[in-house]
Amino acid sequence: MNYKTLCVVCLALFVAGCGMAEYAPPKENEAHALLKLKYKYSAVRPGTLGARMHIRHDAKDDDDRFSVAFNQSYGSVSDKNTSPDIPMTAVKVYPGKKADVRMAVYFYWYTTQSHMVMVGKTQQMQTTQVYHEAACTVQTSFVPEAGKTYLLDYSSPNIDKDCIANAYEQTPRAGGTFKLMKVGTSKTL
Repeated sequence: MNYKTLCVVCLALFVAGCGMAEYAPPKENEAHALLKLKYKYSAVRPGTLGARMHIRHDAKDDDDRFSVAFNQSYGSVSDKNTSPDIPMTAVKVYPGKKADVRMAVYFYWYTTQSHMVMVGKTQQMQTTQVYHEAACTVQTSFVPEAGKTYLLDYSSPNIDKDCIANAYEQTPRAGGTFKLMKVGTSKTL
C-alpha cells in the first residue's frame, strides 16, 4: 500500500469515527419509558425525504453529544403528489433524567461538481458528488418516567423554518383514545 492510499484510508476511518454515535436504548429487562415519534410536514422540495431523532440523557452542558436514535429515508419526492406520509415509530428511552431530543424532517439531494486537477504533469477532470440538505430541526427537553408513554408531535409547515415539536405524556382512555398532557415544547435550532 502506498503512502497516498494509506492517508486516504486513515482519513476515512477518522471521519467515520467522528460521526454521531448510535443510541443504545434500555434493554428489555431495564426500566424505560416509550417515546412515540410523529412527523408531519407540508412543504416539499425535489430530493429524498428523511426524518431523524437524536437524543442525549442528563447533559451537563451544551457540548455534551447527542446519539442517533432514529434516521430513516422515505424515497424520492418531486412534488406534493409524490410526498409520502412518515409512519409513526417508537423508541425506548431511559427514565429519571432529563432527555434532550432533537427532531427533523429533511430533504437531501446530490449535485455533481467537476474540476481540473494535476496528476503528475497531466491535467485530469475530477468529479465529486456533493451532499445538500434542507431541514428544520427542533429540540425539546423533559424528564421521562419509567413505564410511561410519551408522544413527540413534530410539525413543519416549511422546509427549513417554523417547525415545532410538542412532547406529551400519553395516558390510555377507554375506547382506544388517549389523554395528552403537555410536558415540553420545542425551540428551533
